[in-house]
Amino acid sequence: MKKIIIIFLFSVSSLYCGFFSDTSSYSGKLYNFVKVDYFGVHDEYETPYFVFMGKKPGPVMILDGGIHGDEIASYMACDSIVKYLNLLEGTLIVIPRTNIKACNINQRLVNIDFNHAFPGDLTSDVYELRLAYEFMWLVDSLKPDLIINLHEAWTKWSPEALTDPDKAYGQIVISCVKPFEDLLVRAVDNMNKNIPEGDFRFHTHYYSVREYSSLDNFVLKFGIKSYTVETYRGFEIEDRVKLQLVAALQFMEEIGLRFQYPAVSF
Repeated sequence: MKKIIIIFLFSVSSLYCGFFSDTSSYSGKLYNFVKVDYFGVHDEYETPYFVFMGKKPGPVMILDGGIHGDEIASYMACDSIVKYLNLLEGTLIVIPRTNIKACNINQRLVNIDFNHAFPGDLTSDVYELRLAYEFMWLVDSLKPDLIINLHEAWTKWSPEALTDPDKAYGQIVISCVKPFEDLLVRAVDNMNKNIPEGDFRFHTHYYSVREYSSLDNFVLKFGIKSYTVETYRGFEIEDRVKLQLVAALQFMEEIGLRFQYPAVSF
């Protein structure tokens, strides 16, 4: 059973400046249709997600945060997108707190690492395994063109990171596919154009395939492009949220969504 809430959002176009999309041809009132749905209904991890549908059809993208409950910039960025996005073309599904129980107590995990619980088990006594199964089901039912997973890391990227690739670093975008797909390379290059030079810049990063990983299951079982964005937790929270936003919005642009969102500046 699902619970569905429908929200109609109206706003004046002058309140929104196109961060990446060309909105010069759009004037007057903006209209956005948002459906709030839930997966894991009646379970302890009942989780809301937001479905944005533009006036015109187009690509479908999932953006998720809060897979680890203490990586707060990930769900803060998702919250901002839910609050301020105006989608013109395509469909965007935003899951701000994918592991809502861990987010609620600001801990990485409750029983086991949710990101290492895939493809999951609906019959398990461990809720993270049931949640992983339901998340996989949700992805399979929505069949998106792209999934972006927002995370944070305690270690900052440096050139030496290439000698230890199977480790998370702040300021990387992870793929389990090599050579890197054009979409990934183009997105990272373009997001860095909107970020000050130096440690804030993102780097492409390869992780070898892990059968328990959410990202790898999305790619290998469903054939869906999926990448993980990691920001460095040593930065101020305001900057981390901005970096998450720049990355998420750029992937939205690259996959072909048309939207309006307030400008992000450092």
